[in-house]
Amino acid sequence: MSLISFENVVKEFDGRKVLDGLTFGVEKGEVFAIVGPSGTGKSVTLKHIVRLLTPDSGHVRVDGVDVAECSSRQLRKIRRRVGYLFQGGALLAWKTVEENVALPLKECDCLPDAQVAKRVAAALAAVELTDAAEKFPSEISGGMQKRAGLARAIVRESDVVLYDEPTSGLDPVTSVTINRLIKKLNQKLGITSVVVTHDLQGALMFADRILLLKDGKAVECSTPAEFAASDNKDVKDFLAAMKGEM
Repeated sequence: MSLISFENVVKEFDGRKVLDGLTFGVEKGEVFAIVGPSGTGKSVTLKHIVRLLTPDSGHVRVDGVDVAECSSRQLRKIRRRVGYLFQGGALLAWKTVEENVALPLKECDCLPDAQVAKRVAAALAAVELTDAAEKFPSEISGGMQKRAGLARAIVRESDVVLYDEPTSGLDPVTSVTINRLIKKLNQKLGITSVVVTHDLQGALMFADRILLLKDGKAVECSTPAEFAASDNKDVKDFLAAMKGEM
């Protein structure tokens, strides 16, 4: 059984199907990348995993639990397991990096201050951001802000991390750094990573499997090597379009 599974999921907005019978599974411990054209449902897919959205039909399950039908207690338990790196980083400008990272522990857990400090220090070290702990978001680069957001996503020792466009707005060198960090954290912490990304080259580098979405449907789900060599027309067209942008 997959750790995360989508079964014939349909989601409409204003009469338009954004997800149209979407079916796939994410295995425990893998880095699973979701790619595809803009507006094809990538971020919408992520939001279903933690019930920020619910399907119009079909099922989304996390460790066998149907997220849309579970109790509030079960949902809290699922959300405690899942860290979420939002596209913009979503850092609070008036708090330091250290304080931003501590937020999930301060708001949801009853941990003593010493334990909070220890968890925050470990999360910052994991994303190589210890030296920026006392700085404010405006005082650090975009790439460092993404890393701070990632530290916040893992500070509760989540075993699943969802990434929404982790390299959006970053220069190529910083993007490579973030992509390497995704793989490093996956291996070091043993987490399961689901990465929505426009960076196909990055996905080919860090992912165990890549899912291509088109018109809300899964048209290919394969290893990077299989993806790059696929005979699927949609995959070929997508690869050609990505090469044209480089």
